[in-house]
Amino acid sequence: MSAFGDAYKAIESVILLRSRVEALEKSVGKLVDEMKEQGRDLFDHERRLIRIETMIEMTRGGPRTPRITE
Repeated sequence: MSAFGDAYKAIESVILLRSRVEALEKSVGKLVDEMKEQGRDLFDHERRLIRIETMIEMTRGGPRTPRITE
């Protein structure tokens, strides 16, 4: 009976490990989705910052690009 008990415990631990792995896969999937959303937000903020920087440069006047003098 000891071999049966050992086999039962081994199968039980495999089932437990499998359920934990499935839970981790779900968690990782959620994290991936959140990271993608944060990446899109970051890209949006970068575009907004570029527009603000452009507005500031345009209001300063003067040459927009530095001139090379010889």
